[in-house]
Amino acid sequence: MTQTEQQLKLRKIQTQMAAVGVKSLFLRSIPAFLYLSDTVMQGFIFVPLEGNPLWFLERASSTRPPAEDDRVFAVRKPEDIPAILARYGYSIDEGTALELGQMPVTDFVRLSRLSASGCVSDEDGSQILRTARILKTETELRELRRLAKIHTEVSRSFADLYRPGMTDRDWQHEIEYRMRRSGSIGIFRAFGWRMEIFQGNLITGDSAAAPAPYDFAMGGKGTPAFPFGSSGTPIRPGQTVMVDMAGNYGSLLTDMTRTYALGYVSPMAQKAHELSIRLHEWFATNVKPGFPIAEVYNHCIREVDEAGLGDCFMGTPEWRGKFVGHGLGLEINEPPVLTARWHGVFEENMAIAFEPKFVIPEVGPAGVENTYIITAEGAENITPLPMDLIPLPEN
Repeated sequence: MTQTEQQLKLRKIQTQMAAVGVKSLFLRSIPAFLYLSDTVMQGFIFVPLEGNPLWFLERASSTRPPAEDDRVFAVRKPEDIPAILARYGYSIDEGTALELGQMPVTDFVRLSRLSASGCVSDEDGSQILRTARILKTETELRELRRLAKIHTEVSRSFADLYRPGMTDRDWQHEIEYRMRRSGSIGIFRAFGWRMEIFQGNLITGDSAAAPAPYDFAMGGKGTPAFPFGSSGTPIRPGQTVMVDMAGNYGSLLTDMTRTYALGYVSPMAQKAHELSIRLHEWFATNVKPGFPIAEVYNHCIREVDEAGLGDCFMGTPEWRGKFVGHGLGLEINEPPVLTARWHGVFEENMAIAFEPKFVIPEVGPAGVENTYIITAEGAENITPLPMDLIPLPEN
């Protein structure tokens, strides 16, 4: 990361700090290090409201943060940090925000004690960072487009990896291997506790009706140890298969889903998939800077209800996701969330995953997901694979 890029990101963070009345941030999460240094380190970053961060590294790293040498310190434990901060006129105090959304209570208690009063700010530093990351820099946008191209080209080969008689798990293993050979880092990062994800999910038939234990649109039976995604379910004629494998080919993530069909599938499944495509066409045509985010969700609900598909949209009548998309970047689930409750409008340089999906009883999932960048002209689809149902060979 260049000093210029880091300064751009730092100013975005400090603007958000000022907006909520925070005087400093004390960061230690993986997304915080990735955002400000492009790599993962073990330690802490102290971000003042004005001026450059101070870096406290608990373990040696093969790379160094983009900082002046006199602002990078090797420390054995966090209790070493207040004395160093004092040399620069800083302190951890009531104006310091910790990443409340990224740490257990034990860490919060320990880090709070670094304040002379034992108190820190009530503001959540993780939300300050997540808000700052909503609008991508030009460097991030170039990287997203580059990584999306890899994601798209690898995904183009998925149908060729299918063999008749496969289970959903058989096919997912072949896809995962192809992805890893193409540069996938394997895991992808998600915000929130208990969000353990590996590459993505592949679901078919009635397994698609199993809700995820995470806040995702689609689940899958999985296994008791990981109840998400493929479960060894045979892929049968007349069923659909949804492949939702994240683009995790670098620090930034892209998201894309395509649906496959083995033989003839029911008119209801075809109707649902065609509606998902029309919703993407509407999104690409209508979403521009200034367009209300909540209206995307509301429009989808109106169209789905008019088509008589409300009971199978974004889940099942028993469990239904109340969103149709989300921001993404360093994490797969960044703000904004495309829901009726989100106040605000689309802005230039947002990265958005739009995913209107369905679960059709006895058939399986239907629908498409693409990653878009919001430009001055509109929504640019950076995962432009064909969206039609993709046929699988029967023999």
